[in-house]
Amino acid sequence: MPAAAFPYRHRRRRAALSGVLAAGSLAVGVAIGWLVDLPLKPLPMPFLPGPTATSPAPSGASTLDAGALLAPTQRDALAVLLLARNDFANDLLFLFAASLRDRCNPAHAHELARMAVAARLPVLDGAMLALQRVPELRGAVYALVRRLAATAPCGRPLDLVIGRYRARLDPERYAAAFPDSYFAPDLDTPPADIADRGLRDRTADPCTPIIYAVLPLDAERAWECQGLRVMLRRRLVQTCAAGMHEAPATRTAQLAASIHDDLKKLPAMCQ
Repeated sequence: MPAAAFPYRHRRRRAALSGVLAAGSLAVGVAIGWLVDLPLKPLPMPFLPGPTATSPAPSGASTLDAGALLAPTQRDALAVLLLARNDFANDLLFLFAASLRDRCNPAHAHELARMAVAARLPVLDGAMLALQRVPELRGAVYALVRRLAATAPCGRPLDLVIGRYRARLDPERYAAAFPDSYFAPDLDTPPADIADRGLRDRTADPCTPIIYAVLPLDAERAWECQGLRVMLRRRLVQTCAAGMHEAPATRTAQLAASIHDDLKKLPAMCQ
């Protein structure tokens, strides 16, 4: 089908694809610097000792009573926000997981942040919106994340407790299933399209930002669609990799045509 006959949404995908290819590592690098640096600039907060980590439970997890690091009013207000806004809770767990990984596994530092940029995740959007209503919590939240990341035990699942808010974070599983785990932190296994590839490999792959540009993780979808889109992402990675030896203009045109053809095969509700 000629390009002129593409539906508008497919022309937008082709434009997005061209933009991703043209922007390259420069835009990603700038965004990574902003993302990594932002949580390291909290408002002033008195020094607090690290959270108490209990002995591992039968499940192997340690409990972190992060609420003990906050004043009771801060703890309760933060718990209310986390329970009311999944996007804020996802951001908090991401910041914690990324910072903890940087300390516990420095050879893989910043990989979660780089993948968040490549996959165009709405990282920090939820935190910013939630904390706009209670700006007095902003410094306390970022300082709390830094304290937790600096003192939490490495190499085991963690049960995070902040007042009435409870969350289980398994840092290794979280990284293995990222970026999907950003929206589902309790995901047990990685999706099929990334199960056999480590985070470092996927982050360094120039095809990664292209795939997530046209098949974004931007909304909840029916389980039938999730499976189909996972399969399509895997196929598009192979198509993209096969065309890397072509000239940029040729590669872009071929990949855009392949993406258009594959998307047409999806049910309308999954496109």
